[in-house]
Formats: sequence, C-alpha cells, structure tokens
Amino acid sequence: MKVLVSGASGFLGRAIVDRLLQRKHSVRAIIRPASAEPSWTGDVEIFRADLRVNNDLVSAFDGIDAAIHLAAATSGDEDSQFASTVVGTERFLAAMAQSPVKRLIHVSSLVVYDWACVKSVMDEESPLVTAIYDMGGYTIAKVWQERIVLKTAKDHGCDLSIMRPGFIWGPQHAEIAGMGRRFGRFYLLFGPSTRLPLTNVVNCADAIVVALESPAAIGKVFNVVDSDEIRVWRYVREFARRTGQKGFMVPLPYYFGLGVALLASLTSRVLFGKKGKLPSLLTPRRFESQFKPIRFSNRKLKEILSWTPPFSFDQCLSSTYK
Repeated sequence: MKVLVSGASGFLGRAIVDRLLQRKHSVRAIIRPASAEPSWTGDVEIFRADLRVNNDLVSAFDGIDAAIHLAAATSGDEDSQFASTVVGTERFLAAMAQSPVKRLIHVSSLVVYDWACVKSVMDEESPLVTAIYDMGGYTIAKVWQERIVLKTAKDHGCDLSIMRPGFIWGPQHAEIAGMGRRFGRFYLLFGPSTRLPLTNVVNCADAIVVALESPAAIGKVFNVVDSDEIRVWRYVREFARRTGQKGFMVPLPYYFGLGVALLASLTSRVLFGKKGKLPSLLTPRRFESQFKPIRFSNRKLKEILSWTPPFSFDQCLSSTYK
C-alpha cells in the first residue's frame, strides 16, 4: 500500500514510518514546513504542510491507499493544543473526504477513558470521560479529536480503526507521567506497586501497522499496551540507574496522593471559585488518570489481530538507554 502519515516527524510518527517501510509499504509523510526531515530507514515522499492552515491538503491524498492520522499537539496551553489537534484533524479529514481514500487509522490515547469509573480493569468497553473540562488540555483535545473522527467516518463511510496507546516510551522519551514526579534528587512514587500501561514506541508502531494491514481491524477500537506487568517502582529504578539520575525513591500510597489532590481542589474552589488553577498533580481527576492502581488489558488486540509485542521490556530497556 501507499500510506499517508500525518504527524510523521513526531516521536511515534517516525517509528510508524520506519515500520511501514520495513513491511514494504511506500510512505508519504506529512511534516510541518519548518520541521527537519527525520532520518528514516528508506525512501519517503515528503509533503510539507501545516494542517491548521494549508489550503492544498487534498493533493496529499493523490495516489494514496490508506491514511494514518496521529498529528496532535502534546504541549502548549489548552487553546494551542485544541487548535493544533482538533482544527488540524478537521481539515485533514475534510481533505480526505474529497479523495477516494477510505481506509483510516486514527491514533488516539487512553486519556479518553474515564479513569475514575474504572473499577479494576481498563479495556475497550470502559466508559469514556464526559466531564472533559475537568481534565487537561491534551485530554480535551484528544476527546474532541476522536469525536470528529467518528462522525466523519460515519458520514463518509470510512473503514476506520482507532488505536488508543498507553504511556509511549523509548529513546529520549523515557520520563513518562505515570512514573510519579521528580523533584531534584527525590522521586515521588504514588502507589509504587501500581501497574503501568506501557507501550514501547517500536511495539506501538508495529501494532498500528498490523491493524492497518488487517481487514479484521476495520470498525474496531484497540487499546495498545505491551503488558501491564511492569510496576512503577521498577520503571523508575531502571530510569534512575540507566540515565545516571540517581536519587531517593519516596513511596507514597496512592490514596494519600489522591487525598492531597482532593484537599487542594476543595481549597482552591473555596478561595478562588472557578478561576482557581491547579497543576495536574493536585487536580483529582487528572491525578487518577496518571496513577490509579488498575489493570490494563490488551486482550482484544491479541485475540482479533493475533498481535504480541515484538520486543520484551528488557529488550526495550536496552534500545532506549543504549
């Protein structure tokens, strides 16, 4: 297939392009006008565009068989994240609707789930978050993005698959939100035995390409998690040792941290009303979405697509910190 990849110069995008090339697909990569061209493992056709403003997006779909959409803003204030993620998606899908391309893989995130409502295991049947404005800018943008993708797929008859990765990690991106917080030489671990929904960037890219190639994936949603066997304590210990950023591990009970967040939220409402702003660590629902001690299932990915991660956690450690 000839595959169009948006957000191709990002952390996951680069890995997806490499995996497509390894699987003998040809790739047209959308990257921003000012972005440096990544060093991929093969020849890639570059299409330079800012999805928010470019007026020639329809031509990006010329000769394309399928599209993988993962362009999204992961930093900046809430307004800029919303504009980059949601507006860019609207314009990308509007261009796709004017082309013959029907196969679409949309890369979402586990942040679209309502972690507060998950009792024991998060899977594809877990409820989606509804009170999105209690969350951060990234969650707000990803929820709206997924809504737009679903509506467009229904209106235009797209063969859609949605992939929702957990914490994506790999070279130069090993410090993840779920590992707690680092203050100087102190690592605060909220629930040190909590399981992490980890997916290494190479494994995640492989799962997405497998879904692209499989007719069985059409019309389905998949959570992308390598496994949930790795606990916070081990992940942080490996990070500290292998990066040389050794320090003191401070284990804190999850419910102690959540209680502090609830108290901070209540105090903020009393003192400042709705104008109060708290960091994610002190916002209860956002705290839950990073540290809640639940399990994470990838059963659907394994059963329908027969997928298993190509690389083990130990192999991924070696490649991440080599």
